[in-house]
Amino acid sequence: MSAPTRHDPRRPEPPEHVGPADLLAFCCELALLALLAVSGWRLGAAVGGGAGSVVASVVLLVALPAAAVAVWGRWLARTTRHRLRQPWRLVVQATLFVAAGALAAAAGLPAWGAGVAVVGVVAFALTREA
Repeated sequence: MSAPTRHDPRRPEPPEHVGPADLLAFCCELALLALLAVSGWRLGAAVGGGAGSVVASVVLLVALPAAAVAVWGRWLARTTRHRLRQPWRLVVQATLFVAAGALAAAAGLPAWGAGVAVVGVVAFALTREA
């Protein structure tokens, strides 16, 4: 049996209603992480041949999505205590998506980068709340 949980008034409650735009935004978050991982792998492989490129690929494959998760978890997640207020939250979200799109373009995936960046920014603009 677990101990009863206490409500922390400083921590916001999760939303009661999750609509289609929220689902699209969540799918965009997952696509952002996948795009960063694939871009990291491809950029690492471009470093050179041999074992060095494999190591660089693995490091970037892990580091790029981890950096995005760290930023998102600290300042953008709905239940974080340090959540940015609008419009800064949308600015940081858009910056993450555009940066991921630019990395994907540099990794040879310009269509994927542009698609995830545009859809991600639009999805979070639609789910923007005060």
